[in-house]
Amino acid sequence: MNIYLTRISLPTSMLILWLIPILGAIAQQDRFRMEDINRMVNISNLEISPDGSRALFMTSRRNLENNNYDRALVVLNLTTKEQQVVGTDLSDISSPAWLNKDDVALIAYTITGRQVQVLNLKTGETKVITKSATGVMRFAYSPDEKWLAYLAKEEKPTVTNSYNDVFEVGDNDMFFTRAPMPSHLYVTEEVGTAQRVNKEGTTSTGLSTSSLSWSGDSKILAFTQYTTPHSGSSDFSKNFLYSPATKELKPATGNKDNESTPRIAPGNQQVWFTYPRNGVAANISDWHRVELKGGVITNMTETFDRQVYDITWLEDGSMLLSGPDQSSSGLWHVKQGKFTKVNVGPLLRISDVSVTKKGNMVLSGMTADRAIEIYHKPTLVSDPILLTGFNNFVHELKLGRQEMFSWTSKDGLEPNGVITFPPDFFPEKKYPLVLYIHGGPTASSLLGFSNLPQALAAKGWIVFEPNYRGSNNLGNAFQSAIAKDPSEGPGHDVITGVNALKSRAYVDNNQVVVSGWSYGGWMSSWLIGRYPEVWKAAVVGAAPVDFTDMYSLNDLNRMRRHAIVESPYASESNLEWAYKNSPIWHFSKIKAPTLIMSKTADSRVTVTGSYKLFGALRDNGVETKFIAYPGPDHFPADPVRSMDVYERWIGWIESHLNEWNKIGIDK
Repeated sequence: MNIYLTRISLPTSMLILWLIPILGAIAQQDRFRMEDINRMVNISNLEISPDGSRALFMTSRRNLENNNYDRALVVLNLTTKEQQVVGTDLSDISSPAWLNKDDVALIAYTITGRQVQVLNLKTGETKVITKSATGVMRFAYSPDEKWLAYLAKEEKPTVTNSYNDVFEVGDNDMFFTRAPMPSHLYVTEEVGTAQRVNKEGTTSTGLSTSSLSWSGDSKILAFTQYTTPHSGSSDFSKNFLYSPATKELKPATGNKDNESTPRIAPGNQQVWFTYPRNGVAANISDWHRVELKGGVITNMTETFDRQVYDITWLEDGSMLLSGPDQSSSGLWHVKQGKFTKVNVGPLLRISDVSVTKKGNMVLSGMTADRAIEIYHKPTLVSDPILLTGFNNFVHELKLGRQEMFSWTSKDGLEPNGVITFPPDFFPEKKYPLVLYIHGGPTASSLLGFSNLPQALAAKGWIVFEPNYRGSNNLGNAFQSAIAKDPSEGPGHDVITGVNALKSRAYVDNNQVVVSGWSYGGWMSSWLIGRYPEVWKAAVVGAAPVDFTDMYSLNDLNRMRRHAIVESPYASESNLEWAYKNSPIWHFSKIKAPTLIMSKTADSRVTVTGSYKLFGALRDNGVETKFIAYPGPDHFPADPVRSMDVYERWIGWIESHLNEWNKIGIDK
């Protein structure tokens, strides 16, 4: 560096200006950059073998040349850590599951579509099991492997006039071009001969697909049936029980709707299922238990007061629960009504958990300084053992330190959020504050490695991820507080968090940026209008800015949920409330330069909201740019377009922190 500088003849002031960006570039070479995600390996479908000796999982790598993902099916020896790739040439593998020590069942393409196949791990040979004309969506073998249950779409009716393609609209998103086809449950005992179980309704909608649960004695199958295949009808759902031997089909409870995820408990006398607390859609979906003799229903997780994602029974009758808890993912052992937190070591965010009946388990997830890897816990009390190193390069980079931050908002609520500091953070200096607001809203930002926050922090910015009311990590009262309060309450939570951080000496109060996708886009577009003086710039992705659009045009449609508990069209006052509580109400006040991004055929958040925001900013002379990505999906699913989103996201923020960026990351 010194040799280079002595070769040029420049004034001292110019030398300093040349030197700072060079030093800044060198300082950031060992930080996580967004393009590093192209080196990362994702892990999914983790499942431990019945004897607890091996784990099965899928890997996925970004292929920029073909703009897709290279996927493989891998078996991992839990003792030796040896990996064996057992499937790469099977087309579009999904849902792999152990049958026994040598065989794995999965869904893969054949000439006749996606069919259930059995892969022998020793020989590598596959055997096609199903012959569904429309392909298989989901499957489950009975424990004795006598019965195979699967879900498949109904065949389309024969068209008599190809020019007449009219269809009746139901509770679906605006991008439908034909009526959705129902799906059905089939059970087969022999290859190629399957009996349809449900005589009416459907086993999937555009939004939900029934789970399948066999009893331990293989005599009963539990599943969910919906009234129509329209996505907005997904809450009209009931659980049913079917006996393949007697062909008896009956409802599991007397509930009318909102049931899902039935699980037959050991002993075959109880069915556990999820149902919103007190039947209110905005509440946590608790796990309930129904006694098959007598029909008595008991809420089993109400006192626990956490959103439980999954349950697993152990051989002694105890259970494992998983879900978000305060600042991280949690795993609990439940025995005789007592909930005990399970030691997961450094794991902060857990993606998958698979456990044998003896409590031997594998987990995948992130720590503070490691991207997703697989860990082994031989017993409930043992420390997790790191088994893989797919993303070791992340561990070797200089990452931003994280901390959990809580503050007081209105109504006595105390939200929390994650702060990620720049890798070379000095508390005596000042840094811009960049908000990254999660979607959902029933989700949460937790501690643990995360791509975008680390990439933003690597730019020398403090990143704040607030968990506003409606988030699912702080119990039912906090989650349900968003009901009939989609903007003002959550917005107050966020802005009070921002104000609390701005009181810290190291935050540059004039350099505050807000960004988010989906509901994070809703909240960002609300904040820049409701509190226009706060923001230096904004990034608004897939923003649902109009309450009526969210109720009428997207795939959730008329479903009651989180903030939407009434129809905006039921009265004039309802409609007035809907507009006043939508970001669109404050559009005329926006001052922050705003980047807008959206998929053109996003069924979850229709692109109409992005057009409305763009038009408002354009008409009011506010700097804006609207980037559209062709096609469906809520976020670009392919590597090229998803990388473009992140590059524009970071680039827009960087270009509007001009004053700060001229000085450099070490201001």
